[in-house]
Amino acid sequence: MKKKLCSMLIAILAIGALSACGLSKEKPADTGNKQIVTTIFPEYDWVMNILGDNPGNIDVTMLLDNGVDLHSYQPTADDIMKISTCDLFVYVGGESDAWVADALKEAVNKDMIVINLLDVLGDSVKEEEVVEGMQAEEEEEEEEGDEEEVEYDEHVWLSLKDAAVLTDDISRSVQKIDSANADTYRQNTESYIGKLNELDASYNTVVSAADKKVLLFGDRFPFRYMTDDYGLDYYAAFVGCSAETEASFETITFLSGKVDELGLNAVMTIEGTDHRIAETIVANTGTKDQKILTLDSMQSVTSKDVQAGKSYLSIMENNLSVLKEALDSGTVNTSAADDTLDGAPDVDLTTLSSTMVYAEVYDMMVTPEKYIGKTVKMNGTYNLYHDDTTDKNYFACIIADATACCSQGIEFILTDAYSYPDDYPPNGAPICVAGVFDTYKEGDRTYCTLREANLLQ
Repeated sequence: MKKKLCSMLIAILAIGALSACGLSKEKPADTGNKQIVTTIFPEYDWVMNILGDNPGNIDVTMLLDNGVDLHSYQPTADDIMKISTCDLFVYVGGESDAWVADALKEAVNKDMIVINLLDVLGDSVKEEEVVEGMQAEEEEEEEEGDEEEVEYDEHVWLSLKDAAVLTDDISRSVQKIDSANADTYRQNTESYIGKLNELDASYNTVVSAADKKVLLFGDRFPFRYMTDDYGLDYYAAFVGCSAETEASFETITFLSGKVDELGLNAVMTIEGTDHRIAETIVANTGTKDQKILTLDSMQSVTSKDVQAGKSYLSIMENNLSVLKEALDSGTVNTSAADDTLDGAPDVDLTTLSSTMVYAEVYDMMVTPEKYIGKTVKMNGTYNLYHDDTTDKNYFACIIADATACCSQGIEFILTDAYSYPDDYPPNGAPICVAGVFDTYKEGDRTYCTLREANLLQ
């Protein structure tokens, strides 16, 4: 099969790395701390959320921390030594991890717990599929008598439902290696899985409200677990594990034709700077005006990204905002809007989950033309900003995402019935505000605001 030779080379490299370690069976100087080694970022972040404040002072390592993705990673001698001495090792388990079997044979810690994500998920793991219009990779010629290998889609972390299952399984192993703090880890896990489930429900809400339930990728497609979770259809240039970078004329023609046929407003890519295929698809459509939007498959997250606060939840929340924009039909409500606040608001953010509120406000910032003239009601935190250069006050309602790590807000201008500062709340107070969405320019920048706003009980 297409990766047989690649797998053999990785195995050889792994054995060579072990030789460089001298095949020592002695464990390095022990700090006394338990050690957990993960291969990829999602595993690492799940572990960190399970540990919380890390009462057991467990050392956690993420091997793929320099932006190299799973499919091209080759372990160093130091990586393999870390695995051989750790207490818990977590890896994906797909064809890209062919080197792991040799690394585990040299394990110094014979009590090590090993978690293979694909094994945990069992029958729910999906085979790679080639859908209509997708450019299949050239298959290597099979030797006579060889059975065709089944190739599984490794990108299980892109399903929030699978993430909850895997987090729970990893947590049980963490509790085993540090039983003294098992109750804390169990509580942390329950709280984190609750956040995963809330975000999963928000994805369901966005997809259920969409007119079109189709994504088209001018790129590799690692999101099958996500699309299957929510009943989305997809088209793409290549499968998720493909090494191809150049799309054929037939592939471009098919995908650009599908964009026109389905009336799609966006062509999708994954993270990275090379969007040439998506750009070519757009250039070959009838209208040539589709947006190019990026979903993050978390295959290039670095240690610097982690230090900067990037998390599995924050990435999946941003993906939700992008998904909402991609599935939006692009139609704008052009009917005359009632500038009064009588009756139900057009957009009631107070009825949505924190994740959905954050996604909706993000959408307002990105595509404000869809909301102009609509009445918006929202809960949040009152914030006053005074610009000393203009001696002008700005008032805003600030909302945070589900993890409370990020925030954004909308400015509002109260009606003349309110007198500043007597009728305004103290800075940082919780508020409910409703007003008519609008935009205005100051200098060369455009800002969003709720005009003719009122503070509600």
